[in-house]
Amino acid sequence: MKQQIIDSDQWHEWLQSGSRQLDLDVDDEKIKLLRRFAEELLEANHAFNLTSITDPFEIAVKLMLDSIYPGKFIPADAKVLDLGTGAGFPGIPLKIAFPYLDCTLIDSRRKRINFLKFVIRQLRLDVIQAEHIRAEALAGREGKAYDVVVCRAVSSLENLVDLAAPLLKDGGLLIAMKGSGYMKEMEGRFFGKVDIHTYRLPFIGLDRSLVILKN
Repeated sequence: MKQQIIDSDQWHEWLQSGSRQLDLDVDDEKIKLLRRFAEELLEANHAFNLTSITDPFEIAVKLMLDSIYPGKFIPADAKVLDLGTGAGFPGIPLKIAFPYLDCTLIDSRRKRINFLKFVIRQLRLDVIQAEHIRAEALAGREGKAYDVVVCRAVSSLENLVDLAAPLLKDGGLLIAMKGSGYMKEMEGRFFGKVDIHTYRLPFIGLDRSLVILKN
């Protein structure tokens, strides 16, 4: 059995209190799975440099809670693509918090995808896959296959729209996770209707935004 890296009581308090502040339903079992993911991330990070955020508190707030929040805007039966998932954000926390989602995580770096495949096995997550492929190649292979494309910290909004559009079904959603400075990216021409949802991360008061475009 692996040694516990993160204090379970502290972790539970951060996730329970933080999720309530964001009006999210994250029960005890989901909190445990999120901690296991965080511990796998920290352990693998020594070898693979997956994230610059290594403090457990910051992982809980800046990575886990922030990644779960977009789930409030994703339909229950959605087929979701996490474009440029990196170390699994937002895809893995989204899947844990909303287990009914059908999730695909893609990234151009194989080491990240190998780590995520390991995590998916360790956490015994179902109806989720991680694939080493670029968005352009996936679009050429599958076309408009997804109800929702979500991404965190990937490129400019204009470039993201170009990547996501060929992958979205008619009426599908692009959910771009942005900081408070998203307005400077809104000068380009985008498809469909644009909705903006702003929120503040618990405990640290960091302003975040979701730019949601309907295809």
